[in-house]
Amino acid sequence: MNSIENTRELILEVASGLFMTKGYEKTRISDIINGLDGLTKGAVYHYFDSKEDIFNEVVKRIGYQNKAIFDEIKYAKDLNGREKISKLISVAIGNTNMDVITSISPNLTDNPKLLASFFKQMQEMTIPEYFLPIIYEGIKDGSIKSEYPQELAELIAVMLNIWLNPLIFNKSNDTVRNKINIINRCLSDFNISFSI
Repeated sequence: MNSIENTRELILEVASGLFMTKGYEKTRISDIINGLDGLTKGAVYHYFDSKEDIFNEVVKRIGYQNKAIFDEIKYAKDLNGREKISKLISVAIGNTNMDVITSISPNLTDNPKLLASFFKQMQEMTIPEYFLPIIYEGIKDGSIKSEYPQELAELIAVMLNIWLNPLIFNKSNDTVRNKINIINRCLSDFNISFSI
């Protein structure tokens, strides 16, 4: 890793820690700068345009931590498409990194711009890379029934990234369980089910 990548990573690490302890709203750029051992405000703004930009990168970084798990499911030779998509949904719902995202995030419903950015990042990471190819695989192997693979991938992503998202809707165990039951009912028409 070169010094530019090291500096960028240091900024993200410091910001992530501050977002977790103070929250997004209470963390100021000056707090991040104070944790960077001599880096200047100009250096931070060289790498990131705003605190929001830093936050988006922290969220993206957390999302990429799941990539190894998702890739393992996607490339599993012993699972058909339905089993892969079911397992992927279960892993996404049980994602421990969501607790980290919840603790560092502002109330996204109060900030539509951040909400849109968060949702866009999640969609860009999940639909083309995982949901859509696995749905196509399931259609091909006969384990998933759908005439609308793109729309099905989008539906799954919206349900996971919006409806089950604790940043957007408060989640009690009963509420989550009820939502999971409804999602299972919706997906059963496509021969998809999952459990957590």
